[in-house]
Amino acid sequence: MILNSLYASLREKLNTASFWLECFILFIFTLSFAPLFTWYAQNTAHEVRLLHSFITLAIAVIILIHEETISLKNELKLNKHCKNCLLISLSLLAFYFITNYFFGAEVAILNPLEFIKLIFLTASFTFAIASLIFFVFGTAVSKITYSSTITLIIFLLFSVLMGFSDWPLRTLALSWSVQFFDLMGLSVNSYLLNDVYSSPALIIEYSGQRFNVASECNGFGIILNGLLIGSLLSVYSKQGFINTICNIAAALFIGFTLNVLRIVSIILIAPYSMNVYDLVHELIGTTYYWGAFILTWHLLYGSILKKKI
Repeated sequence: MILNSLYASLREKLNTASFWLECFILFIFTLSFAPLFTWYAQNTAHEVRLLHSFITLAIAVIILIHEETISLKNELKLNKHCKNCLLISLSLLAFYFITNYFFGAEVAILNPLEFIKLIFLTASFTFAIASLIFFVFGTAVSKITYSSTITLIIFLLFSVLMGFSDWPLRTLALSWSVQFFDLMGLSVNSYLLNDVYSSPALIIEYSGQRFNVASECNGFGIILNGLLIGSLLSVYSKQGFINTICNIAAALFIGFTLNVLRIVSIILIAPYSMNVYDLVHELIGTTYYWGAFILTWHLLYGSILKKKI
């Protein structure tokens, strides 16, 4: 229905010069972000956990779109929201170039100034995409577009910080896993293994088996999912600041806790399935990953529905 209406509107505008001029302006402006888009796309595709998080975010947005009654209004034109997003994007891009001109460029992302500049550039890029969406579909999609834009900014920025958060998250995951074993009355040993021929490893020893809490076990993907879902639903439902913080905190807690349970489950089951360890590892990991998504969505989106009622 929407596509038919969009096609009919497109046929009406094809012969107008203003339509092609507006298309050209948006196309050139968005194309200027091609290097940044390529960098983020390669970074996401290279790391499976980021790719999974992006897919999860896309699924969440699709669910929200399905729940809404989407209609076309002021489509295929530089409408109010399209202009606002373009203005925001241009302003952020200007701030980026100004700070770059006066303070120069550093290589280290963790440099506070460099990270602020990255925020400016990333937010400018995402609002440029939002302006394209508003141009095509009009002003009736403002709710889902703005909430998706803000969540996408969070995803892109945290994708950059992934490597820097690896070791702290692994250490926390190991510590909480050991405490969970203690609560169950099971004896485990944990230690840092420093091998001359390999990188340092965090080890949990159980039932005569050694398990490496590797980078894939740090829970970044599942925790990032919680952050994204909590942010998306909070912005989408126009929650207040306190409610938003509570939603995100709950989502992060669910993600971190289920990652710990994932590690514990793998260690408990592994001694009985060493012949198919890789398969069991993936099955348990996938179950907890999507379980965290479903649980977070059910709890947060359920509370939103109650407020609507």
